[in-house]
Amino acid sequence: MNRKQTLIFVLFLGFTLQYCSILMPEKEDNNNNMLAVLALAANAPSQTAFLETYSQIAFQNYSDSYTDVVALRQKVATFTGKASPTLAELNEVKTYWRKARRSYLQTEIFRFSQGPIDNPALTGGVELEPLVNAWPLDEGYIDTVVLTGAITKQGLIDANEGDCATGTCPDGDPAKNISVGWHAIEYLLWGADAANNFTPGTTVTQSNFTTANGSGSAAAKRSAYLLYATEILESHLLQLKNAWDPSVSGSYVSKFKSSSTSFENVLRGIARFSGGEWGGERMTGVFGGEQEEEHSCFSDNTKADFYYDAQGLNNLYNGTYSGSQTINGYGLKNLLGGESNYIKERIDTAQLFCLNEFTEDVSLNQACNSSIISSRFDRMIATVNISGSATENADYNIFRYQIQPAVQEIAKALQRSAASFGVSIGDDGLVLE
Repeated sequence: MNRKQTLIFVLFLGFTLQYCSILMPEKEDNNNNMLAVLALAANAPSQTAFLETYSQIAFQNYSDSYTDVVALRQKVATFTGKASPTLAELNEVKTYWRKARRSYLQTEIFRFSQGPIDNPALTGGVELEPLVNAWPLDEGYIDTVVLTGAITKQGLIDANEGDCATGTCPDGDPAKNISVGWHAIEYLLWGADAANNFTPGTTVTQSNFTTANGSGSAAAKRSAYLLYATEILESHLLQLKNAWDPSVSGSYVSKFKSSSTSFENVLRGIARFSGGEWGGERMTGVFGGEQEEEHSCFSDNTKADFYYDAQGLNNLYNGTYSGSQTINGYGLKNLLGGESNYIKERIDTAQLFCLNEFTEDVSLNQACNSSIISSRFDRMIATVNISGSATENADYNIFRYQIQPAVQEIAKALQRSAASFGVSIGDDGLVLE
């Protein structure tokens, strides 16, 4: 039975059941339950089409992220192999880090959906996300290793999220000893972003890297650390790419497309990421005006972080992806009925960021207008505690009272939409204000 035949059959049964309910009103509850079951059956082909598109986007997105990090690693290898690298060469590596972030950030929408990014059962018992994008960072740990410790690639992996023996744990949390991933690389490239310093971190310069003194100097160790951390990130993204590759025998993607729980997991994952992580911890964490609470506080890349998180959801909403390969398929907009326009409006609101903080390569900066956030993100959030300009104050209000609530409204809309598919998304893991 094809989809058209299925729909005709469902409509016929629905009419029959409605007619019977008039004759036998005591059966109305049973009839309503049956109609709900039939509605779910009618939706099944659409869900299958969406999951197919979702898997294609995931594979292409992770493929692009892997490719971009390979390019970053190649630049890092050249840079860290020099005895006296230049400032221009350091800035070039920083720009490659920023460019590689754009593709990775779009993959974050795949989190919390029982997929390989944060399900250790699928990746040999090792959860990959804490090794890829965990934050906040224990800066003191990295400084201690660079200055006094021995550096090995496996040692950095083993130390990640371990105990902070140096007593420098952020917020006193002993499980925040982050030693690898995007933000460890970021810190190695930019260094700390001091309070009220409204530029990216400036404590690291080209003189902090060298091969001239063997493995003993702090600069030589920083070079080794940077290369190891980038190689580790590359290897983990390759794992994720391969997990979604339909040509790899036994890869996760075949299980994903055949599992009866995948659609439910995806809806729950998107809601949890929107309400708990992206629009929750990451955005609400800066309401106190602390620069250290920025998601990318060393590079001041936070506006791009939030913008491309929204783009990742926009990809799934439309069923499209534009990268090294273009995908046009079946999106959430084709499934969510009356909530579709509501969600799309909030995705658009979530992208009200002008991306203009790229001091290393100003050619990347967008031209800004007054309707979106043009201020530096750290300067904008600091207006909570200090006097800011009229533009900075207005931009903070856009962020606090338009963008952040819009992202959490996406989670609420998905909760409502899920019910029509017989899926219940509770508040666990969501920050719903």
